[in-house]
Amino acid sequence: MNKKKIFKILYIILGLLLFWGLVWSYGVTKTVKKNSKNSDLKNQRAIVKNIIVTETQNEKKYWEFYAKSGEYNSEHNSILLNDLIGNFYDKSENVVVSFKSKKGTYDEKSKRVVLNGENLFVGKDGSQLYADELIWQGQDADILANGNVQFIQDNKIITKSQKAIFNSDLTNFKIIGKTKTELFADKEKKKKYTHF
Repeated sequence: MNKKKIFKILYIILGLLLFWGLVWSYGVTKTVKKNSKNSDLKNQRAIVKNIIVTETQNEKKYWEFYAKSGEYNSEHNSILLNDLIGNFYDKSENVVVSFKSKKGTYDEKSKRVVLNGENLFVGKDGSQLYADELIWQGQDADILANGNVQFIQDNKIITKSQKAIFNSDLTNFKIIGKTKTELFADKEKKKKYTHF
């Protein structure tokens, strides 16, 4: 064989290898793009320390809270938070309720805040609400309290129940299930039921 034929065969082999490489890379790229669209982008997570989260509507503060740590999950559109404190505001941006909690979850779609573990809500009038779980769903929605609910209002009313429903500023409430309520006159001494 002469050198021209050898080079011709080598060029043909090289051309076929390049063509095969392009076809193969197209197939791999298509599969990677399909997989990333279906899984990776749907479930992204971010872990954050010392986070401040604020919700606004119509350029007015709706609520805000600070958490020592948190994790955002894009698949569920939620934020899991640890050791948090915060405030809920009325339509005039006045604080109506302040709170602290060991754990919380914020759902971006429903705008719902669920607090779990050693929860304390304090209303602007000084009323105190303790519960294992508190659910806040907005300025115009009721606050739902579940598990070991204890409520002290004006240092005159003390209630204990398993469930309760409160208006958004803790001025009206409905206790549900087995309950205990005590009323006190201004001069009477009373025992507070708090576990904090």
